[in-house]
Amino acid sequence: MKPPRTLIREAVRDRLAAQLPSVDSRITANRISIHRTTPLFAGKLPAILIYTRDERIEDQPNADPGLRYRKLELSVEIIASGEAAAEEADVLAQAVEALLDADETLGLMVEGTRLTRTEVDQGGEGDTPVLAVRLSFEVSYWTRPVEATEGGLPLQVLVSWAPEIGIPHEPDYQPLLDPTGITP
Repeated sequence: MKPPRTLIREAVRDRLAAQLPSVDSRITANRISIHRTTPLFAGKLPAILIYTRDERIEDQPNADPGLRYRKLELSVEIIASGEAAAEEADVLAQAVEALLDADETLGLMVEGTRLTRTEVDQGGEGDTPVLAVRLSFEVSYWTRPVEATEGGLPLQVLVSWAPEIGIPHEPDYQPLLDPTGITP
């Protein structure tokens, strides 16, 4: 059973891997990673890293004590190098933003995804400039502990459809199935 944050990162990766090759043919699935610790090599740039940073649990007065409304900070970092690094990173950042705007629920996996910030870092040594553009998204979703057969309490990702969202519509939420068809 995969944790909700992993499922969210994988969903973003799958959408980007399916669409970004039409923007830049070098961006293939092997250049998109869901881990910030992935080693990067100049010959494998541009590359995209998808990782999570912070997650807030919003207060829900009068809610089921186990129901949690989460706001996850998800980062999509585009790293490019060379003389055209700024232009390449800008084009890819614009495409990532458009793709996630077009599917803000990640296929009804989450309540919503919205861009909150864009940061640009420059570096590199000598004649090889390196540029990184980090897009930060706020991903809103609900979880509730479910009993596991092994005694633990894993979290379950729940989905519902607007406008039936939030505490008053808790019975309308359904468990999310991961791509293998197994309920997390």
